[in-house]
Amino acid sequence: MKQTKTVLDDYFVLTDRANFDRQALPEVIELFADEAELQPVGAERVKGKQAIAKLLEKFYQSYSSVQRVWKTRTTDNGVEAVWAVAGKRRNGEVFAVHGRHIAQLDQAGKIANLEVELLTSDRP
Repeated sequence: MKQTKTVLDDYFVLTDRANFDRQALPEVIELFADEAELQPVGAERVKGKQAIAKLLEKFYQSYSSVQRVWKTRTTDNGVEAVWAVAGKRRNGEVFAVHGRHIAQLDQAGKIANLEVELLTSDRP
C-alpha cells in the first residue's frame, strides 16, 4: 500500500536540505500557518513564522550535517512522524537521536502546532 505524502514529509525533506542549502528555509517556513506554534525539545515554545525561522536558523548554526529517516501517519487532527537522526555538531561531535513530531494542521493543511519529542538520545 502506497503512503500519501504529508506536510511532515515535506518538512523533513526541506529541513534536511536547508542544512546545506539555506534557500530551502523559506520553503520550510511556508509549511506553517502565520500564527503557528512550535515546541522544540529543551527550549521555550515559539509562536509565529518569524520566531520559527529564527529557531531553525539557530539549529543550522549548531550542526554541520544531519541525516534523517522517518515514517509519517495521519491522525484525526494532523500528522505524526517517528524519526531517527544521526549527525555531526559544528564542534565535530557525532550524535544520534530518535523522536517524534506531532503536528496539528489548520484548515489549509498548514502546520498550526508542532510538538517535538525525544524518545531516545545518545546525549549524556
